Amino acid sequence: MARFSGDLSTTAVVPTFNRAVFLTECLNAILAQSLQPAQIIVVDDGSNDGTEETLRRFGNAVEVVRMPNRGKSAGLNVALARARHPLIWIVDDDDLVLPDALAVLTDLIKTDGKAGFAYGRYNRFSVDPETGCRHIFDTGYWRQSAPDDFLTATLEDFFVHQPGMLVRRSLYDRVGPFNEGLPRSQDYDMLIRLARVARSVATETIVFLQRQHDGYRGTASGRFSSDQRVARWIKADKEILQRCYAELDLSEFLPSRRIDGPEATRRATLQRAAIMARKKLWEPALNDFEAAASIGGAKLSNTEKNLLKRAMLSKYGCDEILQDKSISHRIRALSRQSETGRQIARGLARGLVWRIREQLRDKSPLRAAHYARLGLAWTLPTSSPPNPTARLHRRPDD
Repeated sequence: MARFSGDLSTTAVVPTFNRAVFLTECLNAILAQSLQPAQIIVVDDGSNDGTEETLRRFGNAVEVVRMPNRGKSAGLNVALARARHPLIWIVDDDDLVLPDALAVLTDLIKTDGKAGFAYGRYNRFSVDPETGCRHIFDTGYWRQSAPDDFLTATLEDFFVHQPGMLVRRSLYDRVGPFNEGLPRSQDYDMLIRLARVARSVATETIVFLQRQHDGYRGTASGRFSSDQRVARWIKADKEILQRCYAELDLSEFLPSRRIDGPEATRRATLQRAAIMARKKLWEPALNDFEAAASIGGAKLSNTEKNLLKRAMLSKYGCDEILQDKSISHRIRALSRQSETGRQIARGLARGLVWRIREQLRDKSPLRAAHYARLGLAWTLPTSSPPNPTARLHRRPDD
């Protein structure tokens, strides 16, 4: 891994579209940094809500680029072409960076000369529309990850966001521009590309506040309301991960990035399958579960068992396994394929225990029972009919 060196000055980039109501607060937070960015670029992506007047009040403190509405990716690409400094800090126009954010992230880069990018944690917040009071709550999905595990952790789920990241400009040059064909999850797509080629360094320090609000998202021609955002994320994530399935070498699904035998092949295949299952890409996931079952070898390691459980833990849920019986049939058939297949089916069933508890907590006992029946069917010998009243069980050798 090459060591980076040299200037650690930063260009901050704020892409914006019709967010004048949030933009002043966002820019004030950047300007209040204990370590100031050397350059602040705001890309106004064709706003018509008073954004131009808002930006005028900042005078020469920010450089404004105005362009016809083309979307966030296009705006970021324009800004990167104008950036004059070796570190890039992209800040979403509705979020708030904390006063020491840039100092903390820069120090991480300075301390770890091999790191291509640094990232920190965040909290979420909302503002009461009647009182104006700010309510700060937890991070949401977050995962502590060693640098070698960061790529697979990110493929499983997106947990590092741009206002909490400081990236070497040379990496953006290396991986190419933001994908202007993606209407959503452009930042997720870029993070995967960065993680494939560079080492990360992290802190658990909270470096920004992520705003939760009901405002509209998307470009002028593709605006959508907040209640549509999960469906949009799922669709975009599936597109990104389908491409990853085709383009990434199997070795990239291992921390070592090296396959040196059948057990390493099996682990990498199970890791890729778990990622695809979390993204609702069940056809490639099931193909990989079946391929792993054919490899055999030693009993599944604890690492393999844990990633099988995580296959069922997508933040988007996994109700499709209740609706599509073919998924469950293929998982149950793993037990007939081999002893390894039996272990894989049982590992997936253990992931359903969390789903059952979630449904009971949400007062959905019928849905919990449906998940329990599936899990039981996956763990029972295939010659025995499932008993819907039996409990999901663990065997002594688990």
